[in-house]
Amino acid sequence: MSNIHSNTPAETFRHIRKNPVTGEDDYYFPMEITDPSIRALARERGLEISRTRLGYRVFDAVMVPCKNTAMIHGVEVYTDTPTDVQRRKYLDLIKDELAAQDAAKQDGRCQIPDGHGGLKRCPYRMPNPDYAPGGRLPKTLPVKCEGCCYEEFQQAHTTVVLSTLDHEDDSGEMQTYEIPATKDMTAADRFLELREAFIAFVQERNPKLAPLAELLTLEYTKSEAGRELGDASSTVTSRVEKLKDLLTAFLETIATP
Repeated sequence: MSNIHSNTPAETFRHIRKNPVTGEDDYYFPMEITDPSIRALARERGLEISRTRLGYRVFDAVMVPCKNTAMIHGVEVYTDTPTDVQRRKYLDLIKDELAAQDAAKQDGRCQIPDGHGGLKRCPYRMPNPDYAPGGRLPKTLPVKCEGCCYEEFQQAHTTVVLSTLDHEDDSGEMQTYEIPATKDMTAADRFLELREAFIAFVQERNPKLAPLAELLTLEYTKSEAGRELGDASSTVTSRVEKLKDLLTAFLETIATP
């Protein structure tokens, strides 16, 4: 059994450290200090307080060992815990923060045409046209805002003002942008009903295709769906073809006379 081992000041910001006794990795969860009571409790228990980074955020945190605990003489102490157990606990603790950061980054990216009459969030990366298997060039490239045709509408975490969409017509007169009227106020609800019905249709006939159907009906691309599901591109392509057949069959069931 061991308590928290000592670290040099330069190491206190690290979430993963080598245990000087066992040589194994120890994991520390950076609990952000959002209230003075957290700092006081950390000092009372002898836990480290450090400036650290998680994702793209830097903040003051209590470095909490991701170890199992036990009560000894009424005192809670940390016990020797396998590295893989610590790692799973660490990943579980940080997932909400990383998910919130990812959502914030997505929210700050432009809405651009998806090529099918709709909109999608601008991706972080795009295929590298010069990529060749076995070569030295990366498979994808980061998407940069500089020089993008949508750059003037890049307003992260804000609202695009409609006046910026005003335009000059062929006569040189400024035309005020008008929001297109919705043709059918129930169209969105109808789409959601059809989506749920289609997924249920797929689930009944080929359950293995249902997860892919859910993602594709949310406008995921095949590659994005493959990454989300952990499937090879060939598997996704094959299943998409099967989904097309099921979609045709499904549409026949809802066809109006």
